[in-house]
Amino acid sequence: MAITNRQYVEKTLNGLNISDQDIDIILMKAKIEGDDLADISACDLAIYNRFSIILKGMVQNISEGGYSISVDVEKIKLYYNLLCQELGKENVLISKPKIRDRSNIW
Repeated sequence: MAITNRQYVEKTLNGLNISDQDIDIILMKAKIEGDDLADISACDLAIYNRFSIILKGMVQNISEGGYSISVDVEKIKLYYNLLCQELGKENVLISKPKIRDRSNIW
């Protein structure tokens, strides 16, 4: 079954509260045609490069009139970490310890 770039990104990000406009931005910034046959590597790289768009659309908890939606942020971080590993890219969501030269204090 052949799918388009847009369909691949939509299916990959399904359930993350990403709007159609956000998907358009992800594809546009990566210079990927949404209607072309899916280039999985290019789409995955576009998702990695524009993860800020994905995080922007996420709200941890929404409740109104007895209806509630919550997002498991840990699952999002896990997905991002696995994507980074697949692509061999740095996970910028994990804070790294900073080494500072404090020798002037002695």
